[in-house]
Amino acid sequence: MAARRKYARTIAQAFDSLTLDGKQLEGIAAFLHFQALRNKRKKAEVWKESLYNLALELSLMSGRAISATTSGTTGPPKRIRVSRRDLVNSARLTAATFNLEEGDRVLLCLPCDFIAGKMMLVRAMALGLDLHIIDPRGSVLDNLNVPDRFLFTAMVPLQLHRAIQEDRTRVEEQFDTILLGGGPVSAALEEDLQGLRTAVYQGYGSTETVTHVAVRRINGDTPSDHYSAIGRVSFSTDERGCLVVHTPHLTTKAHITNDLVELADDTHFRWLGRIDNVILSGGKKIHPEQLEAKTAGVIPYPHFFMAFPDDRLGEAVALVLETDRGSEEVLDEVLTALFSVLSEHELPRRVTALRSFLRTGSGKVVRRLVP
Repeated sequence: MAARRKYARTIAQAFDSLTLDGKQLEGIAAFLHFQALRNKRKKAEVWKESLYNLALELSLMSGRAISATTSGTTGPPKRIRVSRRDLVNSARLTAATFNLEEGDRVLLCLPCDFIAGKMMLVRAMALGLDLHIIDPRGSVLDNLNVPDRFLFTAMVPLQLHRAIQEDRTRVEEQFDTILLGGGPVSAALEEDLQGLRTAVYQGYGSTETVTHVAVRRINGDTPSDHYSAIGRVSFSTDERGCLVVHTPHLTTKAHITNDLVELADDTHFRWLGRIDNVILSGGKKIHPEQLEAKTAGVIPYPHFFMAFPDDRLGEAVALVLETDRGSEEVLDEVLTALFSVLSEHELPRRVTALRSFLRTGSGKVVRRLVP
């Protein structure tokens, strides 16, 4: 458990100023900076609009909650309100976990439509960090036109995967700690990260928990497949075996999830998958997310596993591919790859190819066939 410490900015003062690239912007100056950025944006640069809207909420709407949208992975996205106190307490929890201090250089490379991107700006303001902002689209390294070393940044797995493929040495030179979120980390990416001098963690959290409430180290001397609670967060499970997150630092003290876990103790768990996605096949519980961790990087197409009815097994495993090629055309190639990484009972009994998947606003795949 991270030790409590004092912070230079109170909750009331948390959003009074922002340091951008070494320049401190007081009060309305921060908002005016993002307003100018938005006014000069190109049509495709919608990320500047969401950045402006967040700056407006934080800088000018003193004392109110900000709006946030849930990911919509298991249902329609919901708009919720996150209080200023919860935002600051979450930011402080991140600071304690990753030893962030006022003036530390950090990078925002995520869009501010969702909570992960919002919290990078919140952390910069609430903790007095020195923030650099880049276009979240495309290559992080291509968009990063400064040679600075960043003490901390948050990315989605695809961003980091692309970065280490492009220039592994540069990633080590420019990033001290990277926190991954927004989607599962494949076994292939985990393997690629071994030996990387940059510390890489995967966070567990949601919009409702105001980003991460647990982390696991992916590389380094002590990698783990178990998440560890941060701060005073603790865990239990409900009658379904799903995780319940206890958050004394937030207004809502308990969050019931649909995540099936293997609980080691009240501060450590191993994530198994979403209860909504479990395939009950011949008396075995198969978690599609665990299959996908094995097959990512082995199957050369975006894909997911799901259940379909089977008279003998109850449910069987189906594989859905995103490709312009037909199922028959890719079947031999895909099956050869599957046999190399999956057990016999995990192998799909049906393979379907779609031209495109349904996706949420945050880019997560919706696990159903296009109607």
